[in-house]
Amino acid sequence: MKKIHKRLMWPLNFYAILKNMLKYIKTILICIIAEILNFAATAIFYHTLKIPLFFDTIFTVAVVFYCGLVPALCVSIGYNLINSLIWIYSGGVSDPFIFFYSICGILIVLSTWIFARRKSEFKISSLITLLYLFLIAILSSLCSIISSGIIDYFHYIYYDIPDMMYPIKSFTESFLSQRFSLLTSCILAQIPISFADRLIATFAGYGIYLTMEHFIGRK
Repeated sequence: MKKIHKRLMWPLNFYAILKNMLKYIKTILICIIAEILNFAATAIFYHTLKIPLFFDTIFTVAVVFYCGLVPALCVSIGYNLINSLIWIYSGGVSDPFIFFYSICGILIVLSTWIFARRKSEFKISSLITLLYLFLIAILSSLCSIISSGIIDYFHYIYYDIPDMMYPIKSFTESFLSQRFSLLTSCILAQIPISFADRLIATFAGYGIYLTMEHFIGRK
């Protein structure tokens, strides 16, 4: 009887394994596409349209909502690693501090995930959704402002902020001209850029997540 039972269970086990494999493949593909679209968004809005925001975490936020914490961390770290290599090999920027900004990306993902894991609560009402998204934007911008400001501080001491980071660099130098300390200037310079960027990225990322749910179903 046990042998018969095992033979009957084998197709079910195989189906479960296949289903899990397809699930992992789907997650990997979503992460790869999100990575590509993050670079595309940065190229269009920052480099081409010259909008002084980075737009490099919109699809990372969408992955946080749709796939969860670990895939989103992979997208965030992957973006910063690839971006560092691009700056080194095409921009001629030999600067180890560039990859340190991945800390900001990690903190953004973690602060977003704290609320995003409660997706069911987002659907209670539109007001609740807006409040949660504002909370995410505020918390993630706070994490980004402090961590980026500290990294910028050491960046200025040991290297120089590349011109590719001109919006933040110009704000920092304006605060320095008003005789603020370097650390204070670096942190204050992050506030307008980081808050605006986090607000847009959070709402846009959540909108993309809803679109993904509509077209490819729930995770």
